[in-house]
Amino acid sequence: MRSCLETIPDTTRRVFVAYSGGLDSSVLLHLLITGQRGFEVIPWHINHGLVDAATQMEQFCVAQAQRYGLDIRIDRLDLGGLDSNIEAEARRQRYQLFQRHAGNGDCVLTAHHADDQAETFLLNAFRGSGSAGLRGIAKQRKLGQALLLRPLLKYSRAQLEDYASQHEIAWFNDPSNRSNRFDRNFLRNQVMPLLNARWPSLREALVTSSEIQSETQGLLDEIAAADLEILRAPEYAGIATLDATGLLRLSAGRRANLVRYWVRQAGLASVPHARLQELMQQLDARAAAMPQIAMPDYSIRRYDHRLFLVPDENIRQIGATLEFGLQRAIAIEPLRLRLTRDQILKRLKIEDRDQALTLKFRRKGEQNGDRHRLKRLFQKHRVPPWERDAVALVYLDDRLEGLLYGQE
Repeated sequence: MRSCLETIPDTTRRVFVAYSGGLDSSVLLHLLITGQRGFEVIPWHINHGLVDAATQMEQFCVAQAQRYGLDIRIDRLDLGGLDSNIEAEARRQRYQLFQRHAGNGDCVLTAHHADDQAETFLLNAFRGSGSAGLRGIAKQRKLGQALLLRPLLKYSRAQLEDYASQHEIAWFNDPSNRSNRFDRNFLRNQVMPLLNARWPSLREALVTSSEIQSETQGLLDEIAAADLEILRAPEYAGIATLDATGLLRLSAGRRANLVRYWVRQAGLASVPHARLQELMQQLDARAAAMPQIAMPDYSIRRYDHRLFLVPDENIRQIGATLEFGLQRAIAIEPLRLRLTRDQILKRLKIEDRDQALTLKFRRKGEQNGDRHRLKRLFQKHRVPPWERDAVALVYLDDRLEGLLYGQE
């Protein structure tokens, strides 16, 4: 079993072990400290605070680290306010911590094993995942500047138990593992025993299916990368864009595959199948409709024959009216702009005839009497719809004369 650590690069400075104190991570930690190759081993315990035994688990991990003569890193998460998706949020925060604190030359090792892989395949199948989800747990991947490794993936829990017994390894039996509150526990405690009784080779079959799906997804990614090379459009203000007209020339399956890949390459959460199908239907909508698909942290929007990946942080609603009259110095705080009256009038190519200057920002739900002229100005300046509420409308003596926005 010690050969599984050969995947750790020789240039590694530090190896962080995601250490819960359970069987799996206890075996992995023992493998590392009895077969060191010159790197520093650091157990990393993350206390989620979700179970009654959380404090005892942390204390056990600290005691074991001291027994091995190792420094241990402890982090605590606050997940108490969550009512749903607790497992997903806990995982997201764990990997955020790993990525933030593990640097170049570091490896982060988790103790996922073959039983975890089989369970992950089924859980993702129950959620309607495609090959990207069904490929299961990756053996390794980049994690910021560090490398994430799962060296125990080909070993079963029974093999880990045998190893722990042979080497008299102590581990913490978390009583919450018997609770079916979490999906994985329910699957492990209730469903898998029934399936294994009927199909004794189920775990091996599911692991094989995961490997096949991983190969399939690799091929799909190669196709998507080639399509993206052709259909990637120029960025707009740091926002990734895609040629929507060219996208429509692809087959439906290839089109969806490219969008999934494009979103993943941008580091954003994947689009659920139903939302992706909705987007595919909207691509055929008339151009003036400017359709969009909203996700929790971003949206995919079509505008000017392109698709845009727009982070929510790029969408601002200001809704202010700023009266400047004949002031010479103009401070536009919402846009963080400081200009002079002369500069504004010069941009608009308007002669200064002592007109009263007012800057207005659109308010949601407010009817604008200049909406037709305003629409023509937005189109003339090619201002995307999501930026329009952060564009200052320039009025001189209460007449709309032009637009002013931050990137000018």
